[in-house]
Amino acid sequence: MRIFVLLVSILAIAGCANPSVVRVDSVAIGNLSVHRIYVPRFEGNPEFVEESTDLFIAELESRTNVPISQGSAVRRESTDILAGGNLAPAEMAIAQAKRAGAQVVVMGKVTSYRSGATFNGFSTVRVISVDDGAVLASFHRPSGLLIGNSEHQAVLAAVKRTAEDVAKALR
Repeated sequence: MRIFVLLVSILAIAGCANPSVVRVDSVAIGNLSVHRIYVPRFEGNPEFVEESTDLFIAELESRTNVPISQGSAVRRESTDILAGGNLAPAEMAIAQAKRAGAQVVVMGKVTSYRSGATFNGFSTVRVISVDDGAVLASFHRPSGLLIGNSEHQAVLAAVKRTAEDVAKALR
């Protein structure tokens, strides 16, 4: 029994070791009149981008009354993206969002980590003003799962967390 308690304690501590980043400019968001949100396809691990984008939009739609336009990939994927590189330049996504009539563009990226039996999923999201390109909010979330069945499950749990974050920020 002691070994089980010790193992659960170690897992709990290890699960808390992944930091979250939350930055919201509430004043700038409060001054914005959002009538449409544009979400291009998430970037990152190709195994997860399609489902992650769809889940993010479904979660965001269920938490806000603002219409959401789903876009395609902002750029062609290169080895940099597949290796976990940075998000596409915001100007590319902003141009697509303007064509869709959106006031806000939400860019996202999903990644995962695996080492032996340990794994986690991560979602990074930026909320950007289409008008001036200002980053209104940034979120980086690990899955928050202490126990999971797969990297896929962990990534989707992280995506759900960032969708909740964005919905709260846009209220």
